[in-house]
Amino acid sequence: MLRARAGDAGAYAELYDRWSGPLLRYFFHLSHDREASEDLLQETFLRVWRAAPRYEPRARFSTYLFQCGKNLWINERAKVLRRPLKVSLDAPLDGEEDGPTRVDGIDSGAPLPPEEVVRAETGRRIREAVEGLSDKLREVFVLAGFQELPYRDVAEILGIPEGTVKSRMWAAVRQLRERLGEEP
Repeated sequence: MLRARAGDAGAYAELYDRWSGPLLRYFFHLSHDREASEDLLQETFLRVWRAAPRYEPRARFSTYLFQCGKNLWINERAKVLRRPLKVSLDAPLDGEEDGPTRVDGIDSGAPLPPEEVVRAETGRRIREAVEGLSDKLREVFVLAGFQELPYRDVAEILGIPEGTVKSRMWAAVRQLRERLGEEP
């Protein structure tokens, strides 16, 4: 990022190549909407590029990037909550980015094999359970659980103590187990 701050577009391309996948997965786990995730990814990197001249390395770049993404997500989520719910026919049925979509199921007319039905239903239940978490718990769960970031990094990204991250993760897992009918 220091090279990008100095105007090196190649360095910025390297950052994008390295971090676009993890950031896209982060947004996808929050929104379950591929198109919205891609839009958020592009907007985050655009904001990082615009802020490059003012960048100060106070933490690792990944922490800085995910903080930018988290802030954008919060702002965009507030806008989305004010709009009516839309369901994309291109959204994956099972929560997997490259899995079958709703429109695939309509187009084929063929029943899904039993294991795909079970997998799709399990994915749907998990997605609904994660979406049912409060914003604070969901943010921690997505960063620590899906993105597999260390608690220390999650604390930096969210601007909260590491102990709070641990307690929120514990609460999130407990709530998910309850919602999914699993014994703790």
